[in-house]
Amino acid sequence: MTRTHAFSLKKIVETKKISAVLLDEIKLLMFEYCLLIISVEIYSIYKGYGEDFSAGSFILNALFSHTRIIILAIIAIQILFHALRKFKKYIDYGSVLLALVAICLFLAFGSFWEKNSINTLLIIFLAIMTLCAIQPKKFSFYYFLLLGIIIYLIPVRQEPINWTPVTDKASVVIDNVSYYFSNILGTDKYTTGYSSLTNSGNQLKISDTTQLIITTNDSPYFIFFDETTSKRMKQAKTLYLTGTDSADISHLVEFANLLWRNDVDKETAALFSTISDLSLEYSFLTTRDEIAPINTISLTDENGNPLQKNDKKHQKGYTLNATYFEIDYGSPYLMELYRNPAASDSYLDYDSCCDYLKSLYDINFSKIISEDAYNDTVENLQNVNVDYLDTDGATERMISLASTVAGDYASDFDKCKAIENYLRQYTYSTDLDADAVEADMNEAAGMSMLADNFLFDTGKGYCVHYTSSMVMLLRLSGIPARAASGFYYQFPLDATSSYNVSAACAHTWPEAYIKNVGWVPFEPTSQFIPAEYRSWRKQLEKDTGSVDAPAVPAIPDTIEDDASTESITAFHVAKIIAVIFASLVGLLVMVLLGLKIFYKLRYILASPERKLELDVQQIKKTIQKNTDEDIYDRGLLSDYVKMAPSYIQDDAKRMFELYYKVKYGGKS
Repeated sequence: MTRTHAFSLKKIVETKKISAVLLDEIKLLMFEYCLLIISVEIYSIYKGYGEDFSAGSFILNALFSHTRIIILAIIAIQILFHALRKFKKYIDYGSVLLALVAICLFLAFGSFWEKNSINTLLIIFLAIMTLCAIQPKKFSFYYFLLLGIIIYLIPVRQEPINWTPVTDKASVVIDNVSYYFSNILGTDKYTTGYSSLTNSGNQLKISDTTQLIITTNDSPYFIFFDETTSKRMKQAKTLYLTGTDSADISHLVEFANLLWRNDVDKETAALFSTISDLSLEYSFLTTRDEIAPINTISLTDENGNPLQKNDKKHQKGYTLNATYFEIDYGSPYLMELYRNPAASDSYLDYDSCCDYLKSLYDINFSKIISEDAYNDTVENLQNVNVDYLDTDGATERMISLASTVAGDYASDFDKCKAIENYLRQYTYSTDLDADAVEADMNEAAGMSMLADNFLFDTGKGYCVHYTSSMVMLLRLSGIPARAASGFYYQFPLDATSSYNVSAACAHTWPEAYIKNVGWVPFEPTSQFIPAEYRSWRKQLEKDTGSVDAPAVPAIPDTIEDDASTESITAFHVAKIIAVIFASLVGLLVMVLLGLKIFYKLRYILASPERKLELDVQQIKKTIQKNTDEDIYDRGLLSDYVKMAPSYIQDDAKRMFELYYKVKYGGKS
């Protein structure tokens, strides 16, 4: 019986050893897989493919195609880990480290977001190994492995639960309650954005409340080919919206005659102008004005009927449709027309203008304006309002500055650009000092006060101060100028069903009247992008390059790679490493503190018997840590006493005897 029992015990021990070896090999293979996938992801980020899943997959497939290299790498890792003492602990530590790196890559670069079997296995393997490493050894590795297999095999809905309708309805209810209560209480909380030139230049509080909602079928961006990077790029569109009581056809009439006088054909006109449509819905905005894009040629209500004038303020939900001329004021072709327009005061007759616009833009001009209205518009265009040259209140230092900045330029357009560029060096700020003055922008004297204070005293301000300064400097240079107000909106690079224009987009900008050209908007406010940097960058195929291309702004999102992607700079590499390291340290500290607190609370809240059991476990770990030999746990504490250092053998023996007495001695 004794020999049989010993043989059975030996067989059980050998079976356990084989199981342990198999377990270690499975964990090592899972670790190698995770290490490989994460290394490939870091490499793809380094090469600039961090947000391009298809490129990352390409690299991954390329690596897997080199089977020999992969096999050699796996063998090398196998040899390395088996050569290490206590390599099982290194796998546990390494698994936690890989999990933290994966989390950092996900948070910083959106890695592993794409749903595929490679990423799914990575996440499951990391979860299994991490949970096994940090849990208090109460559950075996096979438990977590089985849990991972079940999770992998459970069918998952392709489409997640759509909570958008619920959140949208809740948002609408909250917004409506806030809006109507604001009207009852008489607060101006939701009317601080659109000002209609009522802002006096004092302290400005920025609000993100949505005031307008834009709906359009047009793309929110245009595409151009960047010769510097040899890539096709996206450039977000921008839109100036201004308050009016009706569509202003004078812009279209003046623009059409400018093109006609300079013999512009359809192909050239398409480089810097097109006709667009959009719908505008009023949100948290109460005004009598019709808010529409500049150069609007047609305004209708939500049913497509012409807008009816009334003196009532438009409330939330009011909707209008606008057809407008979209003009690229930064196009080098158009800027050349502005700089050297044909010196002629002649205008097309009504029928000729209808035919010309039909040939350029395929529009029926006769449905937009009648012949009598057209003739009245032409007559008004030939007589510029003298108020636009009013310089009341201008100081001597303003007169001197206007002469210094714009005096050396021959064309009015170049004078305008010189003043615009000069003002853009001033500091943009909505937090003004006590030295800032308040004045009425609707009067020349008020704009003079704002301009003088901004230009020579404070040196900082927001759009009201930049606009007042440019209007007055233009007038002092002999160029008619006026201030316009409304919104400056830059579309996102991704198309959506609608676009929210917040109160923070409220803006004021100057417009200059250039002879033989008409009214042209400018952007002196340093916080906003000037026309050259918003250009569509369209060029004629037959163009020989005689016209200088506009300056290229900060590189926008790439939509298509037409050339091999270069490695990113050392700065980007350092940024990647810094993000991973900082996140890793933070997460590691949190995990360690969490575990320490968990073990401390577990011991404090445990019963006396449980505390004794935890003490025994701690002594066993201490003995294992201080011995160079592997201790096979047969369940006998006496094995640990023999391996314990001499200075703790007696204490360990007494603690183990007490443990046996409590565990097997019953309540007595």
